[in-house]
Amino acid sequence: MQHSPIRLVPPQVTVVIPVKGHPVLLDDAIASVRREMAEGVILRLVVVNDGCAYAETRQCLDDWQARMGSQMLVLHHANGGLSSARNRGIEAALRMDPGLDAIFLLDSDNLLAERAGLTMRHLLETHRDQDWFYPEFDFFGQAGNYRTEPAFSPLLQAEANQCDAGSLIRRRVFDAGLRFDEEMRQGYEDWDFWLQAAKAGFTGRSARRPLLLYRKRPASMLSHSHEVDQDLRRFLRRKHAWLFNPAALVALEAASFPRFALITGEGRQVSTCVDPDHQTPVATPEFERMVLAAMADPHANHAPAHMIFLREGVEDYLRTARLLHGVLWNFERRALRNPHDLDLLFLDRHPSGGHDIATDSGNPDRVPDAICLRLSTAQDWVRRGAEDRLRQLDLVPTQEDVSSWTLRAPAQVGGLTGGAAAGEVLRGTMLALLRSPYLGALQTGWGWRHPGAAISRDRTVQIPRNAVDGGVTFPLLRAPGKHDIAMVLPIFNIGGVERVAASIARELVAAGHRLHLVVLSDRPIDTDAWSLEPFTTITWQPDTDALDWSGEEFLGTAEPRWGQGAEGADLMGLLGGMDAVINAHSAALHKVADRLRRRGVLMIDHEHLVERSTYGRGYGPPQLALAYEQAYDLFLTCSEGLLGWMHANGVPREKLMPVVNAPGYPMSRAEQGFMTAARATARTRRQPLRVLFLGRLDKQKGIDRVCAVAHALSDQAPRITLSVAGRAIVEEDGATLSWPTETRFLGAVRGPAAISELLGQTDILILPSLYEGLPLSVLEAQRCGVVPIVAEAGAVREAIEDGHNGFVVPQLDCAEQMVARILMLDGDRARLAAMAQAAAETSRTWTQATEGLRDWLDQRLPEFPAPAPAHAVRPRYVFS
Repeated sequence: MQHSPIRLVPPQVTVVIPVKGHPVLLDDAIASVRREMAEGVILRLVVVNDGCAYAETRQCLDDWQARMGSQMLVLHHANGGLSSARNRGIEAALRMDPGLDAIFLLDSDNLLAERAGLTMRHLLETHRDQDWFYPEFDFFGQAGNYRTEPAFSPLLQAEANQCDAGSLIRRRVFDAGLRFDEEMRQGYEDWDFWLQAAKAGFTGRSARRPLLLYRKRPASMLSHSHEVDQDLRRFLRRKHAWLFNPAALVALEAASFPRFALITGEGRQVSTCVDPDHQTPVATPEFERMVLAAMADPHANHAPAHMIFLREGVEDYLRTARLLHGVLWNFERRALRNPHDLDLLFLDRHPSGGHDIATDSGNPDRVPDAICLRLSTAQDWVRRGAEDRLRQLDLVPTQEDVSSWTLRAPAQVGGLTGGAAAGEVLRGTMLALLRSPYLGALQTGWGWRHPGAAISRDRTVQIPRNAVDGGVTFPLLRAPGKHDIAMVLPIFNIGGVERVAASIARELVAAGHRLHLVVLSDRPIDTDAWSLEPFTTITWQPDTDALDWSGEEFLGTAEPRWGQGAEGADLMGLLGGMDAVINAHSAALHKVADRLRRRGVLMIDHEHLVERSTYGRGYGPPQLALAYEQAYDLFLTCSEGLLGWMHANGVPREKLMPVVNAPGYPMSRAEQGFMTAARATARTRRQPLRVLFLGRLDKQKGIDRVCAVAHALSDQAPRITLSVAGRAIVEEDGATLSWPTETRFLGAVRGPAAISELLGQTDILILPSLYEGLPLSVLEAQRCGVVPIVAEAGAVREAIEDGHNGFVVPQLDCAEQMVARILMLDGDRARLAAMAQAAAETSRTWTQATEGLRDWLDQRLPEFPAPAPAHAVRPRYVFS
């Protein structure tokens, strides 16, 4: 932004007064301007008669014109509204005086304050980097003295208008093309003008004194604006979507009003942040002053809304596990939705290498690893001054009103047993506040003006929530040059949907995006490290009822009842700052998908299979997706067959894209060649045949049929080995079956290396599923030269050419048909070898599979605009 050149003569200011009505009051307004012209700064007055019906108004203007001559310009126009009148006056002022420095807008029922001209000169000459100056308020008519925000903040401006139209505005603002919106006839046009200015990179500051005297009456145009407040706010949110979105508001919040204070270890090291990857260290005495200053005058001083007390090592542990952002989000959500004085977090190592969350851990006799305390609660404790109580904050079980939760993750919770516990850090911090030398400042009033419309700093944490229906916003700042994409799943286990999501995520990360995993339920995350590797953050929204499936049915498929009130709003807050969201079978996400899309988030739904009931009726996620077709920009399908099904059921073809499944993890050509070559050796051909079932031990996968195959092979070909790899996830049907004693149960096989090793020791894969999508186990087996024998289901024929690179058997007599083909291949090893080679040549990669999706995202995701100025406000305390 260019600054005004240094001048040896006073700056030139023109006052613009629009008038419609108030002919007598207008006389006082013009008189106040003429009085201030004597100071030599205000050189001209422009009055715009906006079609006033009173003859007295025209007579008043004629009289003043005769008295002031060229110092006054009067324009008469048909009524066009306040914005139109101001714009006409601005245009006239700019035309008449090429050397004009600034324009002051004065309403016809207000007055310029005494010595306003000299104040304008001082502001323009002293603060050359500021683009406009808004006044403090002294009212007359109805008494009052209000203060304004010292520095303009777009974040606070998103909550309420901070600047009166009666402001001193530099010419460069108007030269940039900014004008009042003439379509806004019901009010808030000045609010809109300052938002335009902020978007263009301009900024203002308080004049710190009145520039005008504001006539306050019980009824005014502003009171009418308040009556239609919600309609006007909706208009502003739509018009200024650049600001009213979670990503922009969170960035502004982070610049000036950090949400969290992380206080760690015996030394009580403090850092403040919104996004924990972008922290600002704060000296402990400075933090104490910050908290007490916010108590002394919350309209002038900010302190983080949430204090998080941490044992040494906890933050590093959570960051390594990629859980830190999600922990802070859940801390804030718990504090808002079910507030207790303290919220305790316990960390444990998961015994089997998974992740899980327990949302209610009681008040156990153990030391918490982290504690969340709301600023308001801390301030209340300080006001009460109960030092004896605060000395006991580290006792376990605590005597305070608490909630608690537990996270278990694969990493060793090492280094967390020594040093000061979170309760000790909390106790030390609260006692230091209670003994602070600044405590006496709470007894002193620090300003004679009332806050008026000034915003209490404890509300800043709420402002980003307004963009997402009041939901708690995810504490994430944008990374330069990267788009943020969330993958949302109801569970994240070792199933095919999860492995497909992980594979797509890896390809999108390779394309330059940041991926975030959201599990929309309280179900455990039970998968291998490889599947979690692509994700920058891992977050639960641990709502049990997100999986309740007791809501209304659509096409025979029930929805969750989840999504009413705060549940849906918080999911909006969690996802609203993303550029795109991919829904992988989360029925709960459908409830907010349309709202997210209307706020500019690209919404993508990914479907995998139509489930079948015992009687053959189709149901499941694709049916529910049809109910929300309008809420999504794109539908991905795991196969061409499912794409055709969704098109036939009403999804426009242009909104459908196949991302046909590939093997669930990458394998080099060299490794694949080694595995297939090994099968061609004579030694391999002479070995007993090795048959494998790899998948969930659930009814859908036909686990009872696997048991029948096992018994048949045990009777007819005991030399053939049958191995069963996997575990039950959805049901426990397999646990009640009686298996031959020689059946080998391998349990869950995790990770690419273990799966490859197992497939390298396998000749035939069986998959007798009742229904399927396009199974990853088949694709992975084929790549390794394993011949699949599968039941006719889903899109299996897109991978298997019957009799060439595998077999597809009918659902009727499925087990018997599988046994017959196994015995045939056992007796014809040459055909087995030929089919194994053909299977290996079927393989494709996820890079090929996702090419269309990556191109689509490149075309649809927004460019990276230069960010709007953050206008960071440095903390200014009312005492020092």
